[in-house]
Amino acid sequence: MGWWQRRRAEELRHVRVMAEEDVVRFGEELTRLGEDAPLDAEARHDFQAALDAYETAERLVDRLNSFEAISAVVDTLTDGRYALACVRARVAGEPLPERRTPCFFNPQHGPAAVDVVWTPSAGPTRRVPACAQDAARVQAGEDPPVRTVRYGEHDVPAWEAGAPNEPYRIGFFSASAARAQVLELKLRMRGEGRGQWGNGLGKPRIRRPYD
Repeated sequence: MGWWQRRRAEELRHVRVMAEEDVVRFGEELTRLGEDAPLDAEARHDFQAALDAYETAERLVDRLNSFEAISAVVDTLTDGRYALACVRARVAGEPLPERRTPCFFNPQHGPAAVDVVWTPSAGPTRRVPACAQDAARVQAGEDPPVRTVRYGEHDVPAWEAGAPNEPYRIGFFSASAARAQVLELKLRMRGEGRGQWGNGLGKPRIRRPYD
């Protein structure tokens, strides 16, 4: 295997680790909700949709063998996270969330709740979609912790990662018709943002709350 092939294989390994972690994280959220929340018929329907998305994403990651194939994983996770957000809204007796772009700071947080005006420690002010918790951090004058990915020898914000991560990163936002927005933000935000993410993998066993 030549130098270029070895590099591409290593980059694909990093992308796959990122996908595996997202699937595991989503499964853990499903497990916690399944343990704690009594669900009515509509919430059970949404929970089943989220569970189906988790199981589909799991299968897709298991046979992931190209950068392009990651788009199916992130599309599936985006659908599942929206279904999970609907479950939480029904349990809390709140209106169903709008199907929006995932949280800019960390797509693992699911659909954004609001757009916020954010001024990073380095760079111009911009408007970005954020989950409720990250929006509260911004409003308090804090920089939310951002999702980082491995790119070369460094951990960088997900929006800054280069071509190997492009299908993964953009995939989170394409379902919400925000591809152009993310590309614009990437061009304006090179070198900005900090954050860390773990790497403890292990597929959770999910119990349906209505079993």
